[in-house]
Amino acid sequence: MKKNLLALSAVALLAAPLSIAKADLVFNGIADLGGTGLGAVNTILTIANSPTELGCVSWNGTTNVLGATLNGTGQCTGTGDQNGLNSTQLLSATGVTSGSNFAILFNPAEPGNDQTLTLNTLIATFYDNAGNVVFTAQLPASGQNKTFNAADQGTGNTGFEFILTPTEAAALQAVITALGTSNIHVGLTSTLGNPVSSDGAHETFFVFNSGIATVTPEPSTTVLMATGLFGLVGFVRRRRS
Repeated sequence: MKKNLLALSAVALLAAPLSIAKADLVFNGIADLGGTGLGAVNTILTIANSPTELGCVSWNGTTNVLGATLNGTGQCTGTGDQNGLNSTQLLSATGVTSGSNFAILFNPAEPGNDQTLTLNTLIATFYDNAGNVVFTAQLPASGQNKTFNAADQGTGNTGFEFILTPTEAAALQAVITALGTSNIHVGLTSTLGNPVSSDGAHETFFVFNSGIATVTPEPSTTVLMATGLFGLVGFVRRRRS
């Protein structure tokens, strides 16, 4: 019965029109993959430096399509700033086995400790072998226009991890159950902004199994957590007194 429900859910997703307005990707912290290197990761999108960096890669059923943004059918259109490796990846090749361990690594490469980069948009689009969109996930409004420390930490080494919310992970799992990871291609679309300088570096995005990474909160998040804990301790002491 459970399998039938999952299959029906997946069919409904396949039949639904494309919607790129879903708020289902969330920033999870700084992920350390142990220095895998560029050649050992499943790079999907690499964006070159320009005043506004943007790029898109999609699957049309035959080949990869490069561009700047997604059109109404989920295919890339326009001219982007891609540089280097840009290719959709089969979900099976990324090591992802379920919706709950799907993760995107944003790996900025701006040499210098004072470099910052703003992530304006990030959209993951999932296609079947025929090029039909079967699932989409993107940053909510609260996650957009977020500024990251873009100091070069080594491509495929350390970066910023984005994962699905539990609800969206379950929805992706229904698609995986119906199609299998070897029949799902993953594409990405992103727009970056406000680089401090244009020094010829590039920003890389790839998909991986979140279980292989060690994730730590951003320093600012850690400070907020510590502040909250101190406030809670103070509140408890005042209640006791």
